[in-house]
Amino acid sequence: MTIVETLAVLDGEFSEFAQGLANDSYAIWLGAGISLSKVPGLVGVAEGVLEHLRAKVDPTNNNCPFKRSLDRIIGLVNLSADDRKEVDYAKPVVQWRDRERITKSLTGVYARMLDQHPQGEPADYLVWNGIGVVARYANPATSPGPEHLGLAGLIMEGVVSDAVSANWDGLLEKAVGLLAGGGSSVMQVRVLPDDVKNNTARARLYKFHGCAVLAGQDEARYRDRLVGRASQIHGWADKAENKVIAAKLVDLAVSKSTLMLGLSTQDTNIQNVFVVAQGSLPSHFPTHPPSVILSEQDVGADQLSLLQNFYKLDYGGKAAEIEESSLLRSYGQSLLPALWLHAFTAKLEALVELGVAGLSDAARRELKADLRSLRDVAVARVGIAENEVFMLKALSWAGRATSFFRDGKELEATSGVYSPLSINGIAKTLADPTVASSGLAQLALGLALIGRGKAAGHWMLCLSDPANSKAGAIKVAGPVRSAEVFFAANAQAAARLIAAGHASEDDETIILHSHEVPAKSARHPTAPPGRTLRRGRREFSLAALAEGETDLDRLMQRFQGEMAI
Repeated sequence: MTIVETLAVLDGEFSEFAQGLANDSYAIWLGAGISLSKVPGLVGVAEGVLEHLRAKVDPTNNNCPFKRSLDRIIGLVNLSADDRKEVDYAKPVVQWRDRERITKSLTGVYARMLDQHPQGEPADYLVWNGIGVVARYANPATSPGPEHLGLAGLIMEGVVSDAVSANWDGLLEKAVGLLAGGGSSVMQVRVLPDDVKNNTARARLYKFHGCAVLAGQDEARYRDRLVGRASQIHGWADKAENKVIAAKLVDLAVSKSTLMLGLSTQDTNIQNVFVVAQGSLPSHFPTHPPSVILSEQDVGADQLSLLQNFYKLDYGGKAAEIEESSLLRSYGQSLLPALWLHAFTAKLEALVELGVAGLSDAARRELKADLRSLRDVAVARVGIAENEVFMLKALSWAGRATSFFRDGKELEATSGVYSPLSINGIAKTLADPTVASSGLAQLALGLALIGRGKAAGHWMLCLSDPANSKAGAIKVAGPVRSAEVFFAANAQAAARLIAAGHASEDDETIILHSHEVPAKSARHPTAPPGRTLRRGRREFSLAALAEGETDLDRLMQRFQGEMAI
């Protein structure tokens, strides 16, 4: 699915899930599938291990430990005697006739494969040396993909405060660093037991299989936390060094609903977490929001076991319904960007109601639909191959526009490229006592009315080039002229926009104030529609525009008149 197709699913049959996620009701569980476009998956791991051992085989030594290790690994694959003869250690693995079959088969027993270390070498030899875990998974040149960027956006917005990863790579951390700045404390990575004592970060990432980046930085502390071997996975939760993190994972499985992306759940330590959790608190189907969402096309054997554990009281009689309701057939590269867009827009939808108290429920629903329409227009032509480029642009655009709105200035380079609407889920955002003075409700109203005007054909829209200091949040082009549109939460933000030259007196710009316009440029927003004579910067108050208004068409007419394009 593309992002826009996924958004349609989130607005439709999976709307309860999407709303639950926007309220931080889900823990996100990540597996190898989430990073496949950036780092080797299990097939690549298997081939890397085979080639490493093969290259070290000494053909003159019948007792070569590397050959014996390689023999044991090949023995894990069901090959006939004739097929086994075709495995020639003198040739690179890439030239083996059955390379694809062998490596694919090894993915199902990868943990056992990694336990076949050469005699005389450390137990983690195949992870540390065979895979080359630091070089492969902590490469500073590897950039985050759309999945990591989308999840980082969700974390910044405070709608994902807990994520669990079986991956060694640091791509999610890179994405958060890009958005929040390298020295930010937005997300804490938890690997060691003592990590759980720090509760100052907005979000927590539990890397229960360890972290290649940290292992490369501090081998003494983090090398033995890299989990991949069967001997480490079996009985993982009962080992003293894992009890603290295991208890945290069980708590997440009990206290939050689960979204699984790219995680096969074939490892027994993962399965055990959910067995223990649901033994304590079994779920009746249906749950609200849904207890388990799988980012998969089909329910595999391991996912089936998970669903059976979650819904063990009802699974026997409702298996087909449970499986269908759990399958969100969109993968992470589109799902996570779509979830960020959905959560961002859902916040605006909730906020817009605060700014139009006099309108009917039906009118408010129309404004919410206008916000979604604006969202969908932005992503309508984005193909799956373009997701990463789109996310980089969209996050930077949203961050710049929000920074202008809140502070009237560009984001500092050290602060990253993104500034969230709020740092909590929807319910907590609305309950924040500062929300009325934040200007967010008026921002939401302004965007909804701009979207409504586009749908009605009053103007066209485009995103301006952020490299242009005169670029606003959005560019609106009407039948007479066009203008860069800025939003200002308060008088200070507007003053900074003007002082910095972003919106000079003679520029064709519009500043939409959330609250009162400073007295020196105040004018009451009651002009009839179609005012086209005034040139240069225009400013008006969205709060004043909406105050006491009970008719949406009249509100739109007044807005159109003030825009004067």
